[in-house]
Amino acid sequence: MFKKILVALKFTPASRLALQKGIALAREHGARLHIFHALDYRLKELDDQDPKLIEIKEKIKRSFESEVKPLVNGFNNITFGCLPADPALEICKIARNTNSDLIILGSHQRHEKRSMGRIDYVGITILEKAPCPVMLFPS
Repeated sequence: MFKKILVALKFTPASRLALQKGIALAREHGARLHIFHALDYRLKELDDQDPKLIEIKEKIKRSFESEVKPLVNGFNNITFGCLPADPALEICKIARNTNSDLIILGSHQRHEKRSMGRIDYVGITILEKAPCPVMLFPS
């Protein structure tokens, strides 16, 4: 059913659970999994060779290696990207450009109402503008 799955990763507990669901679905369907992490959009003003931007990207890549790679456990049909961007608009753009079949992102649970998920501005924007179905995965 799914050939290309896009996971929005924020390195939060909710997005890690969404990532685990994305990995499981990609394995089950033999799909390509693309993971994207949006850096602060204000960093767009920096040149790609700016030491500050290079340092931030290296830190994110180290986080990916230490936190995400162990979860994929031998699954090789995966790509990872990060760049300064408006997260919601960039996720929709990537989904459109890669012809993704599904976008997966985490939503936060309210502590007082465990059955009620909370969707932030990014989640709402993705739901409104996504070119494909969106799966919200609660923490």
